[in-house]
Amino acid sequence: MVVLQETNTMAQDFINDLAERSGINADQAKKGLGAVLGFLQDKLPAESFSKVTSAVPGADRMMAAATEAPGEESGGIVSTVTGAIGKLFGGGAGEMVSKLSNLGLSVDQVKSFLPNVLAFLKDKLPADIVNKISGLIPTPQESAA
Repeated sequence: MVVLQETNTMAQDFINDLAERSGINADQAKKGLGAVLGFLQDKLPAESFSKVTSAVPGADRMMAAATEAPGEESGGIVSTVTGAIGKLFGGGAGEMVSKLSNLGLSVDQVKSFLPNVLAFLKDKLPADIVNKISGLIPTPQESAA
């Protein structure tokens, strides 16, 4: 019981910190991280993903919360936001951005949120896993001045 309580406290502390750094509320941070984890689950080998879930307190609950979130299938706004973010992030950002947009995150919030998630994971995971994740999580590209 004490271990579960400690895990819940660690997860909530992380979520609150991620929300504050990203300019979003705690519920958006929890569901957003769940969406990122769900995305990684689909993209990483099972062994690598198990290291990710071991490093993130409450990962299963966060992924479940993200899938329970109501999706906005209003193609117009979501497509516009996805397109705009795709240009900022480059690569195959569309799938990740779509998931986060459906959770109600704006372009600016996604631009702040994803680098914060990546920074958290870098502190918790071995370098080989971080390298795999870094190639999957889109981050804003520096604009040429």
